[in-house]
Order: sequence, then structure tokens, then C-alpha cells
Amino acid sequence: MVERLPPDLEAKYNKYLKTRETLMVVLREKTAIEANLAEIDNVLRTLQDLSDDAEIFKAVGYIMVRTSKNDVVKELEQRKEDLQLRLTVLKQQEESLKKELERLESELKRMLEGAGVGGLGGAPRGGA
Repeated sequence: MVERLPPDLEAKYNKYLKTRETLMVVLREKTAIEANLAEIDNVLRTLQDLSDDAEIFKAVGYIMVRTSKNDVVKELEQRKEDLQLRLTVLKQQEESLKKELERLESELKRMLEGAGVGGLGGAPRGGA
């Protein structure tokens, strides 16, 4: 016979799973932003080696448009600043979600012990 978990325990476990999924989304976005920042840094290093009057083209939709080195550098530096800000926010969210996961796991263990159920069973462990 299959026993049902108490509703409060089931709700806590569902919150744990939702929090873990949110953490995974944050980690994926953080990784994408870090890759984007690395690419911007690489382009900025390349532009540094070019003369100020070098012909620069950038993709705008389906076409390439001539632009100045100075405009491209300004645009990339602004994009980099925006991404760094977003990365800072994501790192804060990551820390907060990891702490929340630890708290929920601790509560789940305590609840399971109180309910006479051994361990988390198939429950996933920890953060990322």
C-alpha cells in the first residue's frame, strides 16, 4: 500500500523543487551572460589594435552597416556595463536561492524524521 505524504510535507517538497528549478534557470542565464561578456572583451581587444579611421561594419538585422570605431566601442562598453549589472543581480539571486534550498532541505529532513519517514529518498540534493 502506498502512503501519502502529509500535505505540509508535500507542499514543502514542491517548493524545494520549484526553488531548485529557479536556481537552474539563474545559473543558465549567468553562464550565457559570462560568455557574452567574454566575447565583448575579445572584440574590444581586437578593436584596440585598429586605427581610429579603420573601416568597421556591424550587423544590423540582415545587413552590415559601416560605423565608426568610436561608436562601436561606446556601444560595446555600454552593453558590457549592462551585462555586468545583470550578472551582479544574478549572483545575488544565486546565493539567495542556494541558501533557500539549504533551508528547505533542512526543514524537509526534520519533517521527514518527525513523520517517521527515512531520508529524502529520491529527492535531489543541494544546489546546482
